[in-house]
Amino acid sequence: MVSCVQDDDFSVPNQLNIEEQQTIIDIQDGLKNGTYTEISIEALKQQFVAGEVVQFASNSVVKGYVSSSDKTGNFYKELYLQDQPSNPTAAINIVLNQVDSYNQFNLGREVYILLQDLFLGETASEILAIGGAADGNRIDLMSENQIKTHLFRSLITEDLTPLELNFSDINENYIGMYVLISNVEFPEYLIGQSYFNAIDDFDTQRKMQRCEGFSYEEFSLETSSFATFKNEILPSENGTIKGIISKSYGGDDFVLVLNDTKDVALTNTRCSPLNADDFVVVFEETFNDAIDEQILDTEGWINFAERGQVLWTEQIYSKNGYAEFGTFGANDTSNVGWLVSPGINLDENLNAFLNFNLAQHHLTSVRNTIDVLISTDFNGTDVLNATWLEIEAKVPTKYDEWYTFKDSGLIDLSNFSETVYIAFKVTGSGTNEALDGAYQLDDFRILKEK
Repeated sequence: MVSCVQDDDFSVPNQLNIEEQQTIIDIQDGLKNGTYTEISIEALKQQFVAGEVVQFASNSVVKGYVSSSDKTGNFYKELYLQDQPSNPTAAINIVLNQVDSYNQFNLGREVYILLQDLFLGETASEILAIGGAADGNRIDLMSENQIKTHLFRSLITEDLTPLELNFSDINENYIGMYVLISNVEFPEYLIGQSYFNAIDDFDTQRKMQRCEGFSYEEFSLETSSFATFKNEILPSENGTIKGIISKSYGGDDFVLVLNDTKDVALTNTRCSPLNADDFVVVFEETFNDAIDEQILDTEGWINFAERGQVLWTEQIYSKNGYAEFGTFGANDTSNVGWLVSPGINLDENLNAFLNFNLAQHHLTSVRNTIDVLISTDFNGTDVLNATWLEIEAKVPTKYDEWYTFKDSGLIDLSNFSETVYIAFKVTGSGTNEALDGAYQLDDFRILKEK
Protein backbone atom coordinates (compact mmCIF):
# COMPACT_ATOMS: atom_id res chain seq x y z
CA MET A 1 0.00 0.00 0.00
CA VAL A 2 1.19 3.57 -0.67
CA SER A 3 0.06 6.97 0.51
CA CYS A 4 1.00 10.38 -0.83
CA VAL A 5 1.48 13.51 1.22
CA GLN A 6 -0.05 16.24 -0.93
CA ASP A 7 1.19 19.31 0.91
CA ASP A 8 4.74 18.32 1.87
CA ASP A 9 3.74 18.64 5.56
CA PHE A 10 5.79 16.20 7.59
CA SER A 11 5.11 17.83 10.97
CA VAL A 12 4.61 15.81 14.14
CA PRO A 13 0.93 14.78 14.47
CA ASN A 14 -1.04 16.57 17.19
CA GLN A 15 -2.91 13.40 18.11
CA LEU A 16 -1.57 10.20 19.66
CA ASN A 17 -2.57 6.76 18.56
CA ILE A 18 -4.98 4.80 20.75
CA GLU A 19 -2.24 2.77 22.41
CA GLU A 20 -0.18 5.88 23.25
CA GLN A 21 -3.21 7.69 24.64
CA GLN A 22 -4.10 4.75 26.87
CA THR A 23 -0.52 4.39 28.15
CA ILE A 24 -0.36 8.08 29.14
CA ILE A 25 -3.73 7.77 30.88
CA ASP A 26 -2.51 4.67 32.75
CA ILE A 27 0.71 6.45 33.84
CA GLN A 28 -1.15 9.54 35.03
CA ASP A 29 -3.71 7.41 36.89
CA GLY A 30 -0.86 5.36 38.40
CA LEU A 31 0.80 8.53 39.70
CA LYS A 32 -2.47 9.48 41.39
CA ASN A 33 -3.20 6.08 42.97
CA GLY A 34 0.37 5.28 43.99
CA THR A 35 1.13 2.57 41.43
CA TYR A 36 3.89 4.84 40.18
CA THR A 37 6.02 7.37 42.06
CA GLU A 38 7.08 10.56 40.29
CA ILE A 39 10.68 11.61 40.72
CA SER A 40 12.11 14.93 39.60
CA ILE A 41 15.04 15.10 37.20
CA GLU A 42 17.12 16.72 39.94
CA ALA A 43 16.32 13.95 42.45
CA LEU A 44 16.98 11.31 39.79
CA LYS A 45 20.45 12.71 39.08
CA GLN A 46 21.29 12.51 42.78
CA GLN A 47 21.03 8.70 42.55
CA PHE A 48 24.15 8.61 40.38
CA VAL A 49 27.22 6.95 41.88
CA ALA A 50 30.47 8.23 40.37
CA GLY A 51 32.17 5.64 38.18
CA GLU A 52 29.17 3.30 38.22
CA VAL A 53 26.05 2.53 36.21
CA VAL A 54 22.95 2.23 38.41
CA GLN A 55 19.86 0.24 37.44
CA PHE A 56 16.44 1.53 38.47
CA ALA A 57 14.44 -0.99 40.49
CA SER A 58 11.36 0.93 41.62
CA ASN A 59 8.18 1.89 39.75
CA SER A 60 9.30 5.48 39.40
CA VAL A 61 8.45 7.92 36.63
CA VAL A 62 10.33 11.01 35.52
CA LYS A 63 8.74 13.71 33.39
CA GLY A 64 10.42 16.35 31.26
CA TYR A 65 10.21 18.52 28.17
CA VAL A 66 12.32 17.88 25.09
CA SER A 67 14.97 20.60 24.74
CA SER A 68 17.04 19.20 21.85
CA SER A 69 16.20 18.23 18.29
CA ASP A 70 17.97 15.98 15.80
CA LYS A 71 16.01 17.46 12.88
CA THR A 72 19.14 19.09 11.44
CA GLY A 73 21.42 16.15 12.26
CA ASN A 74 23.39 18.02 14.91
CA PHE A 75 22.33 15.52 17.60
CA TYR A 76 22.61 11.77 17.08
CA LYS A 77 20.83 9.00 18.98
CA GLU A 78 20.23 11.23 21.98
CA LEU A 79 17.81 13.78 23.27
CA TYR A 80 17.69 16.06 26.28
CA LEU A 81 14.82 16.59 28.69
CA GLN A 82 14.58 19.60 31.03
CA ASP A 83 12.24 19.73 33.99
CA GLN A 84 10.29 22.84 32.96
CA PRO A 85 9.59 24.56 29.63
CA SER A 86 10.79 27.82 31.20
CA ASN A 87 13.17 28.54 34.08
CA PRO A 88 14.40 24.93 34.23
CA THR A 89 16.46 23.81 37.22
CA ALA A 90 17.66 20.40 35.95
CA ALA A 91 18.01 18.42 32.73
CA ILE A 92 19.00 14.89 31.74
CA ASN A 93 20.37 13.18 28.63
CA ILE A 94 18.54 10.20 27.07
CA VAL A 95 20.60 7.87 24.85
CA LEU A 96 18.49 5.78 22.49
CA ASN A 97 18.86 3.66 19.39
CA GLN A 98 16.68 5.91 17.28
CA VAL A 99 17.39 8.50 14.62
CA ASP A 100 15.04 11.28 13.52
CA SER A 101 13.57 11.20 17.00
CA TYR A 102 12.22 14.72 16.42
CA ASN A 103 9.34 13.11 14.48
CA GLN A 104 8.12 11.64 17.76
CA PHE A 105 9.82 13.67 20.49
CA ASN A 106 9.63 17.19 19.10
CA LEU A 107 10.89 20.33 20.85
CA GLY A 108 8.83 21.14 23.92
CA ARG A 109 7.06 17.77 23.95
CA GLU A 110 6.13 16.53 27.42
CA VAL A 111 7.64 13.07 27.89
CA TYR A 112 7.16 10.45 30.62
CA ILE A 113 9.80 7.77 31.25
CA LEU A 114 9.07 4.55 33.13
CA LEU A 115 12.40 4.06 34.85
CA GLN A 116 12.20 0.51 36.15
CA ASP A 117 14.93 -1.67 34.58
CA LEU A 118 16.56 1.29 32.80
CA PHE A 119 20.03 2.53 33.77
CA LEU A 120 21.62 5.77 35.00
CA GLY A 121 25.25 6.50 34.23
CA GLU A 122 27.68 8.59 32.21
CA THR A 123 28.28 8.56 28.47
CA ALA A 124 31.74 8.61 26.88
CA SER A 125 31.48 12.41 27.08
CA GLU A 126 30.95 12.20 30.86
CA ILE A 127 27.36 13.39 30.52
CA LEU A 128 24.86 11.90 32.96
CA ALA A 129 22.24 9.98 31.01
CA ILE A 130 19.41 7.44 31.12
CA GLY A 131 20.06 4.43 28.91
CA GLY A 132 19.03 0.86 28.29
CA ALA A 133 22.11 -1.07 29.41
CA ALA A 134 25.51 -0.86 31.06
CA ASP A 135 28.73 -0.98 29.05
CA GLY A 136 31.32 -1.34 31.78
CA ASN A 137 31.14 1.90 33.75
CA ARG A 138 29.39 3.70 30.87
CA ILE A 139 25.75 3.87 29.83
CA ASP A 140 24.53 2.24 26.61
CA LEU A 141 21.62 3.02 24.29
CA MET A 142 17.99 2.18 24.93
CA SER A 143 16.93 -0.42 22.37
CA GLU A 144 13.96 0.07 20.04
CA ASN A 145 11.87 -2.23 22.22
CA GLN A 146 12.87 -0.36 25.38
CA ILE A 147 11.89 2.93 23.76
CA LYS A 148 8.42 1.51 23.05
CA THR A 149 7.92 0.30 26.62
CA HIS A 150 9.62 3.06 28.61
CA LEU A 151 9.49 6.37 26.73
CA PHE A 152 6.09 8.00 26.18
CA ARG A 153 5.02 11.39 24.84
CA SER A 154 1.88 13.12 26.00
CA LEU A 155 -0.40 15.36 23.95
CA ILE A 156 1.27 18.44 25.42
CA THR A 157 3.88 20.42 23.53
CA GLU A 158 5.06 23.59 25.26
CA ASP A 159 6.89 26.57 23.83
CA LEU A 160 10.37 26.59 25.37
CA THR A 161 11.68 29.82 26.85
CA PRO A 162 15.49 29.76 26.75
CA LEU A 163 17.32 30.32 30.01
CA GLU A 164 19.47 33.47 29.72
CA LEU A 165 23.10 32.92 30.75
CA ASN A 166 26.55 34.37 30.35
CA PHE A 167 29.43 32.13 29.33
CA SER A 168 30.89 32.50 32.81
CA ASP A 169 27.68 31.14 34.36
CA ILE A 170 27.86 27.78 32.62
CA ASN A 171 28.57 24.72 34.72
CA GLU A 172 27.61 21.04 34.99
CA ASN A 173 24.07 21.79 36.13
CA TYR A 174 23.15 23.49 32.86
CA ILE A 175 23.94 20.50 30.63
CA GLY A 176 20.87 19.68 28.56
CA MET A 177 19.12 23.02 29.04
CA TYR A 178 17.95 25.24 26.22
CA VAL A 179 19.76 28.54 26.84
CA LEU A 180 20.26 31.97 25.30
CA ILE A 181 23.52 33.92 25.30
CA SER A 182 23.47 37.63 24.45
CA ASN A 183 26.17 39.93 23.09
CA VAL A 184 27.81 37.06 21.19
CA GLU A 185 29.98 37.15 18.09
CA PHE A 186 32.55 35.00 16.36
CA PRO A 187 36.18 36.27 16.40
CA GLU A 188 37.27 38.22 13.34
CA TYR A 189 39.63 35.45 12.25
CA LEU A 190 36.60 33.19 11.69
CA ILE A 191 34.77 35.61 9.40
CA GLY A 192 34.08 33.84 6.12
CA GLN A 193 34.45 30.38 7.69
CA SER A 194 31.62 27.82 7.88
CA TYR A 195 30.17 26.17 10.98
CA PHE A 196 32.07 22.95 10.17
CA ASN A 197 35.73 22.66 9.26
CA ALA A 198 36.16 20.19 6.40
CA ILE A 199 39.44 18.88 7.83
CA ASP A 200 37.62 17.51 10.91
CA ASP A 201 36.24 13.99 10.95
CA PHE A 202 33.30 14.33 13.31
CA ASP A 203 32.84 17.64 15.13
CA THR A 204 34.14 21.18 14.77
CA GLN A 205 34.44 23.63 17.63
CA ARG A 206 34.26 27.30 16.69
CA LYS A 207 35.17 29.92 19.27
CA MET A 208 32.52 32.45 20.24
CA GLN A 209 33.25 35.58 22.23
CA ARG A 210 31.39 38.27 24.15
CA CYS A 211 32.74 41.51 25.56
CA GLU A 212 33.15 41.48 29.33
CA GLY A 213 35.01 44.23 31.07
CA PHE A 214 38.40 44.87 29.50
CA SER A 215 38.56 41.59 27.59
CA TYR A 216 36.50 38.86 25.93
CA GLU A 217 34.78 35.84 27.45
CA GLU A 218 35.10 32.82 25.17
CA PHE A 219 33.08 29.64 24.67
CA SER A 220 32.90 26.97 21.97
CA LEU A 221 30.09 26.18 19.55
CA GLU A 222 30.21 22.54 18.41
CA THR A 223 28.82 21.40 15.06
CA SER A 224 28.55 17.81 13.82
CA SER A 225 29.82 16.68 10.44
CA PHE A 226 26.27 15.40 9.85
CA ALA A 227 24.56 18.76 10.49
CA THR A 228 22.56 19.95 7.49
CA PHE A 229 23.80 23.50 8.10
CA LYS A 230 27.47 22.60 8.43
CA ASN A 231 28.47 24.51 5.27
CA GLU A 232 26.62 27.70 6.18
CA ILE A 233 28.90 30.70 6.72
CA LEU A 234 29.28 31.99 10.26
CA PRO A 235 27.59 35.38 10.82
CA SER A 236 30.02 38.27 11.13
CA GLU A 237 27.96 40.48 13.48
CA ASN A 238 26.94 40.42 17.15
CA GLY A 239 23.69 39.29 18.77
CA THR A 240 22.02 36.33 20.48
CA ILE A 241 22.45 32.61 20.09
CA LYS A 242 20.27 29.83 21.51
CA GLY A 243 21.28 26.21 21.94
CA ILE A 244 21.86 23.28 24.27
CA ILE A 245 24.71 23.13 26.79
CA SER A 246 26.62 19.89 26.31
CA LYS A 247 30.17 18.52 26.46
CA SER A 248 32.75 17.70 23.85
CA TYR A 249 33.62 14.06 23.22
CA GLY A 250 35.66 12.84 26.18
CA GLY A 251 34.06 15.40 28.48
CA ASP A 252 36.96 17.85 28.51
CA ASP A 253 35.04 21.02 27.63
CA PHE A 254 31.58 22.50 27.80
CA VAL A 255 30.14 23.37 24.40
CA LEU A 256 27.00 24.91 22.96
CA VAL A 257 25.16 22.78 20.38
CA LEU A 258 22.58 24.24 18.01
CA ASN A 259 19.20 22.72 17.26
CA ASP A 260 19.02 24.90 14.16
CA THR A 261 20.70 28.02 12.79
CA LYS A 262 17.31 29.73 13.12
CA ASP A 263 18.43 30.15 16.73
CA VAL A 264 21.37 32.31 15.65
CA ALA A 265 20.48 36.02 15.47
CA LEU A 266 23.76 37.89 15.02
CA THR A 267 22.68 41.09 13.28
CA ASN A 268 23.97 43.84 15.57
CA THR A 269 27.20 45.85 15.50
CA ARG A 270 30.19 44.00 16.90
CA CYS A 271 31.15 44.83 20.48
CA SER A 272 34.44 46.18 21.86
CA PRO A 273 35.92 45.53 25.31
CA LEU A 274 36.23 48.50 27.63
CA ASN A 275 39.22 50.75 27.05
CA ALA A 276 41.38 51.34 30.10
CA ASP A 277 42.12 54.84 28.75
CA ASP A 278 38.51 55.78 29.51
CA PHE A 279 39.08 55.30 33.25
CA VAL A 280 41.13 56.85 36.02
CA VAL A 281 42.90 54.42 38.35
CA VAL A 282 42.00 55.24 41.95
CA PHE A 283 43.95 52.31 43.42
CA GLU A 284 45.96 49.53 41.81
CA GLU A 285 47.95 46.49 42.90
CA THR A 286 49.65 44.41 40.21
CA PHE A 287 51.76 42.28 42.62
CA ASN A 288 54.70 42.78 40.29
CA ASP A 289 57.01 43.23 43.29
CA ALA A 290 56.36 39.61 44.25
CA ILE A 291 59.16 37.31 45.39
CA ASP A 292 58.46 33.84 44.06
CA GLU A 293 57.15 31.28 46.58
CA GLN A 294 57.27 33.73 49.52
CA ILE A 295 54.49 34.40 52.04
CA LEU A 296 52.64 37.44 50.71
CA ASP A 297 53.47 40.62 52.63
CA THR A 298 52.47 43.30 50.11
CA GLU A 299 52.31 46.67 51.85
CA GLY A 300 48.89 47.45 53.29
CA TRP A 301 47.38 44.02 52.56
CA ILE A 302 46.19 41.70 55.36
CA ASN A 303 47.13 38.03 54.89
CA PHE A 304 45.15 36.04 57.45
CA ALA A 305 44.49 32.31 58.03
CA GLU A 306 41.09 31.80 59.64
CA ARG A 307 41.52 28.01 59.63
CA GLY A 308 44.66 25.98 59.12
CA GLN A 309 48.17 27.30 58.63
CA VAL A 310 48.15 28.13 54.92
CA LEU A 311 48.56 31.78 53.90
CA TRP A 312 48.45 33.54 50.56
CA THR A 313 51.79 33.50 48.74
CA GLU A 314 53.62 35.60 46.16
CA GLN A 315 54.22 33.89 42.84
CA ILE A 316 55.96 34.75 39.58
CA TYR A 317 55.37 33.13 36.20
CA SER A 318 56.81 34.42 32.94
CA LYS A 319 57.96 37.58 34.74
CA ASN A 320 54.42 38.32 35.95
CA GLY A 321 53.78 38.58 39.69
CA TYR A 322 50.49 37.57 41.32
CA ALA A 323 49.02 36.35 44.61
CA GLU A 324 48.01 32.70 45.13
CA PHE A 325 46.21 30.63 47.75
CA GLY A 326 46.55 26.86 47.40
CA THR A 327 46.43 24.06 49.96
CA PHE A 328 48.14 21.21 48.12
CA GLY A 329 50.58 19.45 50.47
CA ALA A 330 49.23 21.08 53.63
CA ASN A 331 48.29 18.92 56.61
CA ASP A 332 45.16 20.89 57.54
CA THR A 333 41.77 19.21 57.15
CA SER A 334 40.21 22.64 56.68
CA ASN A 335 41.73 25.83 55.32
CA VAL A 336 40.20 29.28 55.09
CA GLY A 337 42.52 32.05 53.94
CA TRP A 338 41.80 35.78 53.66
CA LEU A 339 43.56 38.42 51.60
CA VAL A 340 42.26 41.90 52.46
CA SER A 341 43.10 45.06 50.54
CA PRO A 342 44.22 48.31 52.14
CA GLY A 343 41.46 50.78 52.94
CA ILE A 344 40.38 52.67 49.81
CA ASN A 345 38.67 56.02 50.29
CA LEU A 346 35.75 56.48 47.89
CA ASP A 347 34.52 59.78 49.36
CA GLU A 348 35.74 61.75 46.37
CA ASN A 349 35.44 58.93 43.89
CA LEU A 350 31.72 58.34 43.44
CA ASN A 351 30.71 55.96 40.64
CA ALA A 352 33.80 53.87 41.30
CA PHE A 353 34.26 50.34 39.95
CA LEU A 354 36.18 47.30 41.14
CA ASN A 355 38.06 45.19 38.63
CA PHE A 356 40.51 42.30 39.01
CA ASN A 357 41.71 39.10 37.36
CA LEU A 358 41.35 35.63 38.88
CA ALA A 359 42.58 32.23 37.74
CA GLN A 360 42.49 28.71 39.14
CA HIS A 361 44.36 25.46 38.84
CA HIS A 362 43.60 21.93 40.05
CA LEU A 363 40.06 22.74 41.19
CA THR A 364 37.96 19.56 41.13
CA SER A 365 35.03 20.43 43.40
CA VAL A 366 32.46 23.20 43.65
CA ARG A 367 33.17 23.17 47.41
CA ASN A 368 36.62 24.61 46.73
CA THR A 369 35.50 28.26 46.64
CA ILE A 370 36.57 31.88 46.61
CA ASP A 371 34.34 34.67 47.90
CA VAL A 372 34.79 38.35 47.10
CA LEU A 373 33.69 40.55 50.01
CA ILE A 374 33.51 44.22 50.94
CA SER A 375 33.51 45.94 54.35
CA THR A 376 33.13 49.52 55.54
CA ASP A 377 33.72 48.83 59.24
CA PHE A 378 36.90 46.74 59.14
CA ASN A 379 39.38 48.28 61.59
CA GLY A 380 42.47 47.06 59.74
CA THR A 381 43.25 44.16 62.11
CA ASP A 382 40.17 42.24 63.31
CA VAL A 383 38.99 40.44 60.16
CA LEU A 384 36.41 38.14 61.73
CA ASN A 385 34.54 40.82 63.68
CA ALA A 386 34.07 43.11 60.69
CA THR A 387 30.86 43.16 58.66
CA TRP A 388 31.51 41.65 55.22
CA LEU A 389 29.06 41.82 52.31
CA GLU A 390 29.44 39.45 49.39
CA ILE A 391 30.14 41.02 46.01
CA GLU A 392 28.70 39.39 42.91
CA ALA A 393 31.71 38.83 40.70
CA LYS A 394 32.81 36.52 37.91
CA VAL A 395 35.22 34.03 39.47
CA PRO A 396 36.83 30.93 37.95
CA THR A 397 35.38 27.48 38.56
CA LYS A 398 36.71 23.97 38.05
CA TYR A 399 35.50 24.16 34.44
CA ASP A 400 37.81 27.04 33.51
CA GLU A 401 41.20 26.42 31.95
CA TRP A 402 44.02 26.21 34.48
CA TYR A 403 46.26 29.26 34.97
CA THR A 404 44.13 31.41 32.63
CA PHE A 405 43.19 34.72 34.25
CA LYS A 406 39.53 35.68 34.01
CA ASP A 407 38.38 39.31 33.99
CA SER A 408 35.90 40.04 36.78
CA GLY A 409 34.15 42.68 34.74
CA LEU A 410 33.36 46.08 36.19
CA ILE A 411 31.78 45.77 39.64
CA ASP A 412 29.79 48.86 40.57
CA LEU A 413 30.78 50.40 43.91
CA SER A 414 28.63 53.53 43.53
CA ASN A 415 26.59 52.58 46.62
CA PHE A 416 29.70 53.08 48.76
CA SER A 417 31.01 56.55 49.59
CA GLU A 418 33.41 55.85 52.43
CA THR A 419 36.58 53.86 53.08
CA VAL A 420 36.12 50.29 51.87
CA TYR A 421 38.16 47.11 52.17
CA ILE A 422 37.95 44.32 49.59
CA ALA A 423 38.62 40.75 50.73
CA PHE A 424 39.26 37.47 48.89
CA LYS A 425 38.34 34.50 51.05
CA VAL A 426 39.26 30.97 49.91
CA THR A 427 37.91 27.74 51.40
CA GLY A 428 39.75 24.47 50.83
CA SER A 429 41.56 21.56 52.45
CA GLY A 430 45.10 20.27 52.57
CA THR A 431 44.09 16.66 53.26
CA ASN A 432 41.09 16.29 50.92
CA GLU A 433 42.35 16.02 47.33
CA ALA A 434 39.00 17.26 46.05
CA LEU A 435 39.56 20.56 47.86
CA ASP A 436 43.27 21.24 47.38
CA GLY A 437 43.05 23.44 44.28
CA ALA A 438 44.39 26.98 44.09
CA TYR A 439 43.20 30.48 43.20
CA GLN A 440 45.36 33.24 41.74
CA LEU A 441 44.75 37.00 41.94
CA ASP A 442 46.26 39.71 39.76
CA ASP A 443 45.71 43.29 38.56
CA PHE A 444 43.46 44.49 41.38
CA ARG A 445 42.07 47.94 40.54
CA ILE A 446 39.57 50.52 41.71
CA LEU A 447 38.57 52.67 38.73
CA LYS A 448 36.58 55.79 38.04
CA GLU A 449 35.19 56.82 34.68
CA LYS A 450 36.76 59.97 33.24
